[in-house]
Amino acid sequence: MSLALNDLLICCRQLEHDRATERRKEVEKFKRLIRDPETVQHLDRHSDSKQGKYLNWDAVFRFLQKYIQKETECLRTAKPNVSASTQTSRQKKMQEISSLVRYFIKCANKRAPRLKCHELLNYIMDTVKDSSNGVIYGADCSNILLKDILSVRKYWCEISQQQWLELFSVYFRLYLKPSQEINRVLVARIIHAVTKGCCSQTDGLNSKFLDSFSKAVQYARQEKSSAGLGHILAALIIFLKSLAVNFRIQVCELGDEILPTLLYVWTQHRSNDSLKEVIIELFQLQIYIHHPKGAKIQEKGAYESIKWRSILYNLYELLVNEINQIGSRGKYSSGSRNIAVKENLIELMADVCHQVFNEDTRSLEISQSYTTSQRESRDYSTPCKRRKIELGWEVIKDYLQKSQNDFDLVPWLQITTQLISKYPASLPNCEISPLLMILYQLLPQQRHGERTPYVLRCLIEVALCQGKKSNIESSQKSDLVKLWIKIWSITLRGISTEQMQTENFGLLGAIIEGNLVEVDREFWKLFTGSACKPSGPSVCCLTLALTNSVVPETVKKGTEQNIYDVNRSFTLKESIMRWLLFYQLEDDLEDNTELPPILQSNFPHLILEKILVSLTMKNCKAVMNLFQSAPECEQHRKGKEEPSFSEVEQLFLQTTFDKMDFLTIVEECAVEKYQSSIGFSVHQNLKESLDRYLLGLSERLLNSYSSEITNSEILVRCSSLLVGVLGCYCYTGIVSEEEAHKSELFQKAKSLMQCAGESISLFKNKTSEESRICTLRNMIHLCISCLCNCTKQNPSKIVSVFFLRLLTSKLMNDIAEICKSLASFIRKPLDHGEVDSMNDDTDENLKEVEDLSSMDLFKDYPVDSVSDASDSGESQSTVGAMNPLAEEYLSKQDLLLLDMLKFLCMCVTSSQANPVSFRAADIRRKLLMLIDSSILDPTKSLHLHMYLVLLKELPGKEHPLPMEDVVELLKPLSSVCSLHRRDQDVCKTILNHVLPIVTNLSQGNMDTEHTRDAQGQFLTVIGAFWHLTKEKKCTFSVRIALVKCLKTLLEADPYSKWAILNVMGKDFPVNEVFPQFLADEHHQVRMLAAESINRLFQDMKGGDCSRLLKALPYNLQQTAFENAYLKAQEGLREVSHSAENAELLDEIYNRKSVLLMMIAAVLYCSPICEKQALFALCKSVKENGLEPHLVKKVLEKVSETFGYRNLEDFMASHLDYLVLEWLNLQDTEYSLSSFPFILLNYTNVEDFYRSCYKVLIPHLVIRSCFDEVKSIANQIQEDWKSLLIDCFPKILVNILPYFAYEGVGDSRMAQQRENATKVYDMLKGENLLGKQGFGSCS
Repeated sequence: MSLALNDLLICCRQLEHDRATERRKEVEKFKRLIRDPETVQHLDRHSDSKQGKYLNWDAVFRFLQKYIQKETECLRTAKPNVSASTQTSRQKKMQEISSLVRYFIKCANKRAPRLKCHELLNYIMDTVKDSSNGVIYGADCSNILLKDILSVRKYWCEISQQQWLELFSVYFRLYLKPSQEINRVLVARIIHAVTKGCCSQTDGLNSKFLDSFSKAVQYARQEKSSAGLGHILAALIIFLKSLAVNFRIQVCELGDEILPTLLYVWTQHRSNDSLKEVIIELFQLQIYIHHPKGAKIQEKGAYESIKWRSILYNLYELLVNEINQIGSRGKYSSGSRNIAVKENLIELMADVCHQVFNEDTRSLEISQSYTTSQRESRDYSTPCKRRKIELGWEVIKDYLQKSQNDFDLVPWLQITTQLISKYPASLPNCEISPLLMILYQLLPQQRHGERTPYVLRCLIEVALCQGKKSNIESSQKSDLVKLWIKIWSITLRGISTEQMQTENFGLLGAIIEGNLVEVDREFWKLFTGSACKPSGPSVCCLTLALTNSVVPETVKKGTEQNIYDVNRSFTLKESIMRWLLFYQLEDDLEDNTELPPILQSNFPHLILEKILVSLTMKNCKAVMNLFQSAPECEQHRKGKEEPSFSEVEQLFLQTTFDKMDFLTIVEECAVEKYQSSIGFSVHQNLKESLDRYLLGLSERLLNSYSSEITNSEILVRCSSLLVGVLGCYCYTGIVSEEEAHKSELFQKAKSLMQCAGESISLFKNKTSEESRICTLRNMIHLCISCLCNCTKQNPSKIVSVFFLRLLTSKLMNDIAEICKSLASFIRKPLDHGEVDSMNDDTDENLKEVEDLSSMDLFKDYPVDSVSDASDSGESQSTVGAMNPLAEEYLSKQDLLLLDMLKFLCMCVTSSQANPVSFRAADIRRKLLMLIDSSILDPTKSLHLHMYLVLLKELPGKEHPLPMEDVVELLKPLSSVCSLHRRDQDVCKTILNHVLPIVTNLSQGNMDTEHTRDAQGQFLTVIGAFWHLTKEKKCTFSVRIALVKCLKTLLEADPYSKWAILNVMGKDFPVNEVFPQFLADEHHQVRMLAAESINRLFQDMKGGDCSRLLKALPYNLQQTAFENAYLKAQEGLREVSHSAENAELLDEIYNRKSVLLMMIAAVLYCSPICEKQALFALCKSVKENGLEPHLVKKVLEKVSETFGYRNLEDFMASHLDYLVLEWLNLQDTEYSLSSFPFILLNYTNVEDFYRSCYKVLIPHLVIRSCFDEVKSIANQIQEDWKSLLIDCFPKILVNILPYFAYEGVGDSRMAQQRENATKVYDMLKGENLLGKQGFGSCS
């Protein structure tokens, strides 16, 4: 042992000295030694080596704890009745002791977290739980917990579920403890962080913890201060989001219980905006859970209760008052104030309006129960305050008319806009005209124009809403047309106001899209004059006009004549082209230095090119419609980002079978071909003019080019414009690809890209200049937008092929070099040191993937190998420890690097099927070198991001990677997963990013060494995750990602020839593993497995096209159905035994939905198992308690999809088989009277017998069940013999096949033949039909 460590060891032992003065001396020495560089170095090394025989930080911490115990014991046993000064000195002593602990932890973890998590947690929990330790110890320990443990990612990942739950329980007890000494805000912050940690690192808190939150909210009603309540509610939101998936009913019931209290809290703390924000979010969440996707009634998936309706009405009234008060405050406040209300409040109000507005109810009397005290609310004799509230569109119209003040008016315009936008059906036809009239009257009332954008946005939504309605009466329609014409005129005049061009063009586009007004010549003038410049909104509006209207030849120029060439008259189409390209008088083209707006900002993908090309065509409208109907690739698909809870809302609707995605009919694959056969023709002179304009534009850029001054973004935009036009011409069949490549436009595009490439060469030596980084990043984004990896034939794909040919070898190699340079220079702005990732032996083991089983892969390597960017940092804005994949860790250079990697990957992938000017194999090799073990350090956030980008973007769907490259790409996967195995967020992300590589594993020769190697590496990782799942070490989000991986493996290898997981030395084919997730503990995992079950019945290798789907062999399908059915039932039966437990109602309902979903998916996708699946449904109604109304809802949709007229016809077509199997069960409980006839839409057994006796009786007769035949006859009041005569042909059909059987050795068939003979003889007997009757029947 070194001298420095020896001194520290002696000092630590002296800390246990009996004399206080000696201990005091040693403490000062101790503080000096633990910051001594040599001592620190030795302690770090010993802690990292994990060798317990040397003194390390953990050992020192144990000595320190003994010292604290000794000092604490001395203070505890000291005389209690002492003077105030002695009491003060004791408190000071306690503060010194407590601060020493924090000082030690800071010293130990300064470079990286080296103290063991469980040691720290045990110390903190023991201290906090021991009430004798006092407030000072507890507060300091709580600070340590919040700032030195929960903010450190390593510790965050090491805390077990049991520890999370214990932390939650301890701190919630503290929060609910009525004590002035407790810092409630600190405790609430810890509860917030612990809840987040528990819900992200485990499967979350149990539903029993709802009671703690309920108590906390009820407690808030009695408090005058709202200290800490915001954090408690924020924690509750996290908890509810996690819990709602599995316990929707309980979460709704909690909402019904606590929301009235929150309404009261809102009224008491009006000035606390931050608390209101959290309450709004909580109300919004409860509305999403009660009414997924806006569902209003239970039959459509809503959860309803009388109490909830009351809460909604009270919330509605409160929000109306709040919005009006916001308006009043704005009206009378001094200085400038935003007239708009925050979007979250508007969205909540719109959601509430959607629920409470009813065409039949204009006003309602409600009880304001939330205004009563808690004592009064328990006393039912105390009457609640009652008030009358106004409801419906009348309220909105009144508020839009009652005041001319913008502060009063704008919030209601916002609400109206949001309500119609989100719920178009909520606007009744009869309300469109009155609302439109009000908005029309508001439109010209512009003083300063502050309200006008809001009026225009509202009109846009009304226009879009009306355009979707097909049932408006003709008389009303004519009134609406008159109004829209007036609005159209005002909007056209308003275009000159630059600040509102977005809204004005948006409204014109919405009117055109809905065919509400005929496009007039005044409209076309907008795109030929100087009233406005080309912009995103203007070209989108122009696109809609070209798609829906015919362009006239000319328009009257009037005062705009000065913009045209006086020596030549242009057609309207050419004038629009010139306006787009910013061409004015021809004689000043060369002198004009102002660049067209279309080169200075980004426009929607290919929108300009489509407009320009369609303007040169004779049938402009048809060509634009062709472009608009072309299949859109995923990369360029526009779409509003789904709210974070949207996926859970969809799950609720799937669980109630109001959304059945598995029944979506797969699109037939259109035969890909060029559109030349359509026969479009071009105006040659217009095409030549367009070529001339584009060439002139590119010439101007090239002539003025300077490598130091010219913006590379503009060069790329112009280049992409040229190839975009060529690509659109190719798509319409006007030019061929060969002609396009030889064209002058293509050569100019090449020259422009070469100039743009020079800026990249210059950047190689100036990688730290921020302005260049931003410019270069924008340029790379533009290049990425020009590429397309989709398999559909569309203009984007053709343009992508052209753009690839512009990329020179130098450009690609320069970008690859910059990537290497940026990757080697790591910036870690939030990092506080790091440790060696693993010891040498571990590193070597991880590299030898082929020698690993999945058990070796994820064994307990030390987690402190993962460095943490917030190891000892503290962030007020971040709750808990930050995800290592958070963008906050990345500098601007890092983001540029990741963009460049994505661009290179896309180029390499796309180039495999297209001629290019660079060597794709070389670029691919350079990319793979970045993840070589000598360079890649997955403990670094940037390198982890790099690897994820390569995993996702490098493997191509249409043109897979060479298998040797797949092997290289997969090499780091096991070590990266092992390193981050406890970080659930990282594991989930990795599994989601490996999906594209699966298709590559099934390509080419399956017997090559590279293929086997790649498959082995991948399956080892998947097997390890599956094993961790079985050991309950993976959260539901990781399991969902794992199910997606298994689903993709089944698509790649439907027969599971190579998709076999080896766990603990045993082989498990993926098609056997997959059904096990039907019994998972988490509902979302089970539902994903259930709706994806078709992968076990269909060969999906052909893609998603229905005509390419092939049924798997009979025996595989039979086995798959049996396994899936058993597994889904197994999960249900586990919880059904405790059906009386109210907490399990959610679980039972959810598992029934999974069983129904699985059977329904099989019924839909497998003709082989169709009858079995249908019988399983019938059986499960009786055996497993499936809700008949849900089963009917599913069967009605299935029968409709299959082309049956109704459910009855579908069920009747299978009834013969269903009855046969039902009776074959030979169980007294499975008599015909117990058959679930409700599924055939029969309300009672008599109707069932009366309608279906011809199917039922033959099956009873062959079993000699004549008593049951008589019973049927009695119930339908018919003679049983006449029923036999009626059914005789069918009876004979059932009997005769057995007489034809002459085989030997099959005892079962022999017995059935004997039974058939007996039945035949009985029927011939005089007691039944007799010979004469028998002869007449036959």
